[in-house]
Amino acid sequence: MIMRKLLVLLLIAACGAKPAQPQVPMLPGDGDTHVAKPVEVVPPPAADPWSARKDLIAAPAPRAPAPLALPKIEEFKLSNGLAVYVVKNDRLPVMALQLAVRAGRMHEPRARLGVAELTADMLVKGTKLHDAAALARTIDFVGGTIAADSTFEATLVSCSVLTRSANTCFELVPEIITQPAFPEAELARLRDNLAGSLRQRFDDPATLASAHAQNLLWGSEHVRGWINNEQAIEALHREDLIAWHRAWFVPGNAMLVITGDVDVKKLKPDLERTFGVWKKGPIPPTPTYQEPGLSGSRIRLIDKPGVSQTQIRIAQFGIKHDDPRFFDTLVWNYVLGGSGAGSRLVKAQRDAGGEVYGASSSFDRNLDRGSFVASTVVRSPAAVATAKLMLGELAKMAKDGPTQDEVAAAVANIAGSYALRFQTASDIGAALIGAELHGFGYEYLTNFPIAVGGVELADARRAAAEILDPKAYVLVLVGDAKDLEPQLKRAGWRYETVAFSTPITASVGPDSAAPAPPAPPVKPIDPAAAAAAKKLIGEALAAKGGKAKLAAIKGIRVVSTGTTTIQNQTMPVEISRVLVVPDKMRIDAKIRPPGAPRDVEVTVGAQDKTGWQRGPDPKTGTYAVTDMTGESLSDVDFERWREPELILLKASEPGARLEPQPDDAIDGKPYSVVSLATPFGIAVSLYIDKQTKLIGRMSYHDSHTSESDDFADYRDVHGVKLAYKRTSTGDGRSTTLEVKTIELDPKVDPALFAKPAPSIGPPGGVPGGAPGRPPPATPPPATSPSGK
Repeated sequence: MIMRKLLVLLLIAACGAKPAQPQVPMLPGDGDTHVAKPVEVVPPPAADPWSARKDLIAAPAPRAPAPLALPKIEEFKLSNGLAVYVVKNDRLPVMALQLAVRAGRMHEPRARLGVAELTADMLVKGTKLHDAAALARTIDFVGGTIAADSTFEATLVSCSVLTRSANTCFELVPEIITQPAFPEAELARLRDNLAGSLRQRFDDPATLASAHAQNLLWGSEHVRGWINNEQAIEALHREDLIAWHRAWFVPGNAMLVITGDVDVKKLKPDLERTFGVWKKGPIPPTPTYQEPGLSGSRIRLIDKPGVSQTQIRIAQFGIKHDDPRFFDTLVWNYVLGGSGAGSRLVKAQRDAGGEVYGASSSFDRNLDRGSFVASTVVRSPAAVATAKLMLGELAKMAKDGPTQDEVAAAVANIAGSYALRFQTASDIGAALIGAELHGFGYEYLTNFPIAVGGVELADARRAAAEILDPKAYVLVLVGDAKDLEPQLKRAGWRYETVAFSTPITASVGPDSAAPAPPAPPVKPIDPAAAAAAKKLIGEALAAKGGKAKLAAIKGIRVVSTGTTTIQNQTMPVEISRVLVVPDKMRIDAKIRPPGAPRDVEVTVGAQDKTGWQRGPDPKTGTYAVTDMTGESLSDVDFERWREPELILLKASEPGARLEPQPDDAIDGKPYSVVSLATPFGIAVSLYIDKQTKLIGRMSYHDSHTSESDDFADYRDVHGVKLAYKRTSTGDGRSTTLEVKTIELDPKVDPALFAKPAPSIGPPGGVPGGAPGRPPPATPPPATSPSGK
């Protein structure tokens, strides 16, 4: 895993960020890449019995998209800075008031998940002047409604009444905004209700699948990956709501939209009198988070025993609402999965002969990037086949895009149905709030159909190719593991399994400082199975050269050359690896990116409990030396622990936890498989050739990634069988290396592992830079290329 990070760092330093480009789909487990395909026989088109009829009425041609005629919008600000938008619409004697405060899910700290929603719910549960019952009686008396809710981006308060009762809204809304009481009794009840609704998610496979898809895509360090849970809600107290309200609920952080039969001239004094009491205050900065990377596939199986259907979610990163490709994406997504029964995703399932329960695709329309998600539900026996089918449709859309007819139909439907969104005064207000929150304004609403109509075939195809990546996605399956795991294994897909009742995001914060619950007991391994695994390891040790010879090895030095493919670019690579038992390691990697004038180099060194890294810094143009800590140092520890030539010693230790797995095949050859527990939370599987008893593959899997190393061309070096060819895959990259020199128990200068002094000069591999100072030279191996 540390090797992958080295190679990715090298490529980024030399070539910059990944270019947006379409990629060829590579579905795991197909196994037919180099197999000749039968010639497709296209049957003649069926005769159309209606073609000769002259009495049929032709459907009218769709009209060209035109601007939407909306009432005029009046804009002004109150003395406290509150922005006001008024849309006069006298079709009905009603008025709708909507207040939006920029304080939503995206603003919450992880230690206070749910505070935005709970605060919104509490706004209508009592003020310093009226309790919840009095508020309800007041609004009911005039036949109106009042409500509060929170979204990802904002808290929304709405009030709707007959125009003659407008003052009721003007009095109540400022009161609940500026004088909420947050009574403890109401808070306890709402907290229980919200916690109960979160518990119900475990009984709703569709909701569960969507939540896991977001978490798997964005991870635990991004707000979109944080999934609320019962423990987080129970940890919220009245003081948390008061602090949230005090920080975010200020007039400069809000907007007020009033629509309906109102007199604009009389309205401003009323608003100044009522909303003007809202005092100014500073606006906190909106939190920002670094977007995680996504390379390769990540698959999560949520085991929900007893269900007969499987919920499927395929997720990738989407686009921001202000992305220039937004309208292009509206069109190609409509074709793919946004048009209901006529979408490609539904047609593909129907054409494959499956029972179609519905399929869709959508993308978030927020200020931040958001997610793209394709969804369906099928009978469990067809789950993996359907997932492959959906991935295939995403790959086709990325490669070829929509057709001209599909684009024309999508434009006509999206633009033609747009006006239907504006049936009431409150519909106009809600749309205006969405536009203003994202900085678009009135013109966005009126010109929406024109923007859709401007999408050309080439635009939609280009956007689909740039946004969809058939090689980088997360896949979530919610179903019965006993039905799904055999399918996943036959497909050759690596996955993680999670119990449906497991919290998706662990709670943090003051209340999480309490002692953690005891860890679940380790599942005992059947003694007969453990004995069989131990016997297999013994046979592998004997084939390797014997435990005594392996245990006598105190160090290894290997120099390998080959190629690596990262982000669709293949380039030569040279890697030198030195290991001194038990804890000294150094890896020097050198790569030549396409078009670069010289090599780029990265070095990692470690000894005892410290580690360092030396590599190019594109920002400063120099080679930088940094200490490795946290996760990076943990990766180095694992790299030392799992040294492939010595891993069998770890597996033969008395306390090693071994468990046999089902036999597997690699390139048609049968292998026995043994899983080996590690102290790093990473599962290691050893694939042992049934004939030679040598290791043909090692796979590594944790909650984030799955990787594997394949070994071949074993040769005898001083009585020990060592692999001279190694192919590593995972996380969107592939590296093939051949050993040039290998040495057992080399003479190594201890200074090789010491942290070097900071370097000067630009890194040599950065195009246009002068050669930088090279890393410390690795002593040449003392053996011949044969290793003897």
